Formats: sequence, structure tokens, C-alpha cells
Amino acid sequence: MKRATLSVFMILGFILTLQAQPDPRQMSGIPLPDPQLSSGTITVRVIRGSLANNVPDHPVELRQGDNVVTVATDMEGRAEFLTLNAGQTVIASTELDGVRLDSQPFQVPGRGGIRLMLVGIGDSDTGALNDVPAQSGTVTFGAESRVVLELGEETVSIFYLFDIVNSLAGPVELSEGAVVLRLPAGAVATTVLRDSHPQTRSEGPVVTLSGPFQPGNTPLRIAYVLPYTGDNVAVEQELPVALEALLLIVEKWNAMDIASDQIARRADMNPDGADEGTYIFAAGPPIRSGSTLSFEITGLPHHSRLPTNMALAVVFVIFCVGTWGSLVPVDASAEDERRRRLENRREKRFADLIRLEQQHQAGTIGKTKYVNRRQELLLHLERIYGELDEQGSSVILSSGFQRPETASVIGQSGTTG
Repeated sequence: MKRATLSVFMILGFILTLQAQPDPRQMSGIPLPDPQLSSGTITVRVIRGSLANNVPDHPVELRQGDNVVTVATDMEGRAEFLTLNAGQTVIASTELDGVRLDSQPFQVPGRGGIRLMLVGIGDSDTGALNDVPAQSGTVTFGAESRVVLELGEETVSIFYLFDIVNSLAGPVELSEGAVVLRLPAGAVATTVLRDSHPQTRSEGPVVTLSGPFQPGNTPLRIAYVLPYTGDNVAVEQELPVALEALLLIVEKWNAMDIASDQIARRADMNPDGADEGTYIFAAGPPIRSGSTLSFEITGLPHHSRLPTNMALAVVFVIFCVGTWGSLVPVDASAEDERRRRLENRREKRFADLIRLEQQHQAGTIGKTKYVNRRQELLLHLERIYGELDEQGSSVILSSGFQRPETASVIGQSGTTG
């Protein structure tokens, strides 16, 4: 009896809601709990324009993260999803007449189920709707909007999952013409997610979604990467429209934490079970249009920069020493001393060569020893002359060199050897 009474009140409430909102599109994507359904059951009804125009045999998606389940609608335009796990956050969506329809994100209840509608524009009122001019007004980032942070290798991936809400009955055109998000300094790899409105555009760190904005929710879904080098990273995001409520979801590792003056409450939770990862859920009050959403993540895991810095310092010192050495003039006295020593070695080797020739002519040295010693002395002399040439000597010694004072001796050895 109690369940029946509750069901009657829910039906009456639903009818009153429809009476208060004659346009079914105002109900599109809004999840309604229904205790009469089996636990974990979701039913999604797809219609065109009015409740009389069901859309049968049409695919509907239910997404939980990267997992997508697709079910076709029956003759009454309903797609039913069964055996879902309680606590999961899901989104129902479909594409109808070239327009993507998304529900609000919602959690699967532990008891009972959820009913919702996805409402497209009917054929009969398409022309009338197009004839309605957009009026000047404002939009907001709805209360279901959230910012999600996930860790990478010394990077933070940041997801903006925003719902642009137009609470009026007709389309709204902003005075700026578009919602423009200028991402924080250092943001790279900006990506428009597939759930975002088709008109979402990204040009580097600037994301734009042009109006006019139809009544209800317009999804704006983007992601970007923010590299960091220390144990903390700060994010400052200017909001082009008001944010109805702040919700930050941060994947937590070890001693990580989040800090912001805009956070009113926070909690660490394991939404997927005790064995899965821990997330920080932080919430706060509304933020006005033109204000900045700012927060800091601390306790981030990172590699020490000391080895890299030391290596760079060593390279810098070597570079400076080399540059200094190339600029400092050569000490002339040191060069003169080196040349004098080379000349002394040259004269000594010449004296040894002359003495060897005299021993050979006198027959006091064997032929083999003479030949080997002579070749060794000539090699020494070539090396000495090579070093002298490097210092600007004009004398070039080759294997067939002739020195004036020893030419006759070497020539005699050629006739007697």
C-alpha cells in the first residue's frame, strides 16, 4: 500500500511538472527516480517534439567512463538498461535528426531505478522554432558541471565537464556571441571531447563554443595537459560565465592534497570500491562570471632535478673554460721556450745521424743495425719538423729531406750502403 501511494504521488508530480513545463524539451535529460523499477534499471524514452511522437527502433547509449552500452528503443520509444551497479555515474545519450541529445550525469540508485526522456525537435515545430529569434541573455555553467584531474608522468590531465544552461524558454544569444575559455598558462594538448557540442572549437589554449544557446543544457567538454616539475602545481581559470556550484574531483596519490579558498568542503572517497583508487571530492559555492577559479595541488610525485642541474652546470663550466682559453692571448715566452727545446732536440738528432754515418763508413756498425737506427733518427727528425711547422716554421721535412750541412754525408751513405 505504501509503495502504491508513493507511486501515485510520483505520477501526479510528474504530470504537474509537465503541466508547468508544456514544452517536453524542458524535461529532456532530467533523471527521475522511480522506486517501482527493479534496482539498477534505467529506462530512456526518445520522442520528437511531443509525447505523442515516440521514436522506435532507435539506438540509445548509456556511458559510464569509457564503457558504452547501446540498446534500441521499443515501439513505445523506450530503451531499457538492466543489471547496472549501484553508485556508478552514467550519462544517457542519442543522436536524433543530426542533433546529439545528452542527459544530465546521474548515479544509479541502490534501490529502484531511473526514468528519463531525450526530446528532439518535431517535424511540425521545426519551422516555428527556427522563426523564433534568439533573445539577448546570459547562460551559466550548471550545478552538474565539474572539473576532474588525473595524474600522468609529471603531468596533470585536466577535464572540464561543463553544462552550459539556458533557463529561458527560447534560444539565447550572448553579447559576446560565444562562450570563450582561455586555458591557464602552460596548458598543452588541448582536446575537444566527443561528448561536447559539435560547434566546440579549439585553437591552442583558447576554446570557443558559439551561440545561440537553445533552452536546457549544452555540453562543453574539453581536456588539456598541464606539465609540472616540482611537488605542486597551481591552476587559475577565468570563467566567462557564472558557475552555479564548484565541484573538483582529483585522483589522489600518496600525500596529494588540494587547497583553495573557494573550497567549502572536501572528502576522500573510493567510488569504485575499496580496492580501486582514491579520489578527492571538493565542493564550493557559486563563482561569479568573470571571476577566476583557482586551486593548488600539492604533494605531487616527481623526479629530482638535481642530477640534471648538476650535469648542466658541468657543461656550462666546460663551455666557459673553453671560451676563456680561446680568448686569452698565448703566452709568448712559453712558446719561445717550447721552440727552443724543439730546436735542441733537432740538433741532437742531426748529431746522432752524422755520428751514425761516420760509424758506418768506418765499418764499426753492422748493416742491419745501421739501417734500423738511421730510419729511427729520420722519423724523429720528421716529427720534430712537424711540430716546428705548427709553430709557423717555414722548413718542411719529408721522407726525402736534405739539410745543407748533412747532404754530403747522406749522399756518401747512399754510395757505400
